Amino acid sequence: MNNVKNIERVFKVVDRSLFSITGKLDYDRLTAAIIRLGKLVEAFDGDTEDIWYIGEMESCSLSDLIIGAYWHYAEWHAGQFSDGYMALSVLGQTFSAGMSDVEVDNVAYQQLNEMAEAA
Repeated sequence: MNNVKNIERVFKVVDRSLFSITGKLDYDRLTAAIIRLGKLVEAFDGDTEDIWYIGEMESCSLSDLIIGAYWHYAEWHAGQFSDGYMALSVLGQTFSAGMSDVEVDNVAYQQLNEMAEAA
């Protein structure tokens, strides 16, 4: 069983790398961490109320991160065999875009776009 602590740990690494000067992950490694986080969330078999609070007191919540990252990788992946496409696919297991559209004011989306442009 995946536990909340593992999700929190990976979330904090992603959050720090996106929103802090002390973050240690470059764009490619951040993408790998987001893939890992998406897999942990998808495999979580507890009550979702136990995880969606994560990050509420950080730069963004877990749900905002997943939505922003989904839309970022929808625009920035480099084809079916790229890590960006893998991230999009994994995040799509948790977030279903349906009829929604890009939330350009989502801070995770904005930060990922900036990191991608700089990479």
